[in-house]
Amino acid sequence: MTSEAAPTRAYVWVWLPGATEPVVAGVLEASGDIIYFNYGRSYLARPDAVPLYSPELPLQAGRLRPLGGLHVAGCVRDAAPDAWGQRVILHRLLGRVTRDTDPVELSLLTYLLESGSDRIGALDFQPSPDTYVPRSARGTLEEMVQAAARLEAGGPFSPELDAALLRGSSIGGARPKVLLDDGDRKLIAKFSSRTDLYPVVKAESAAMALARRIGLDVAPPELIECLGHDVLLVERFDRTSTPRERRMACLRSRSSSSTR
Repeated sequence: MTSEAAPTRAYVWVWLPGATEPVVAGVLEASGDIIYFNYGRSYLARPDAVPLYSPELPLQAGRLRPLGGLHVAGCVRDAAPDAWGQRVILHRLLGRVTRDTDPVELSLLTYLLESGSDRIGALDFQPSPDTYVPRSARGTLEEMVQAAARLEAGGPFSPELDAALLRGSSIGGARPKVLLDDGDRKLIAKFSSRTDLYPVVKAESAAMALARRIGLDVAPPELIECLGHDVLLVERFDRTSTPRERRMACLRSRSSSSTR
């Protein structure tokens, strides 16, 4: 797939506060370099409808243009894959990739529609306004560590290992990471990288532990080793598991690596 075959439309689905199933909120439509958003009539008619992000996408009818010279609303861009997720998707769609592969080979709407559905926050993106089909895959931590290492090295790996990385393709950041389930716990697993000049994962774990000791509200870090790689496990703050899973909306802080 290349940019010539890029989709021009994607439907935004959202988990409303307290809901355990998503509803369609509206549609993204590409026109030239701009991606506009339009709330659906059925969503606007809902008594429990909320704006996706009121400063950018107020709850109103009509086509909404991105503010401030942006090409797409920032709250939508924040839900898209960053560097690591883009590499995973480029590999899935284009084959073997290297660090020199240009991410603009694929469009933003392609990244939104091809990334895993278990993304940070309460949004997802679908080709249909009527049917929600989650994009997900399961894999062991060992499989994910192996696949991430091979992707970083630019080497080939099996479709099974490729699928193991799918769930983590939608979370932000440039470093290798995946999403894991541990019983009722939803975790982000951050891996060491072959390009690290120092033990970055250990340093992040130590920083989080220190932050907790001084009273900051930080998820407890869990540092483990898998196949010779450091792995930092961080419990997600945007999911609740009882009695059924719910997704919570959140915003990226421009001074941190948290992601909508």
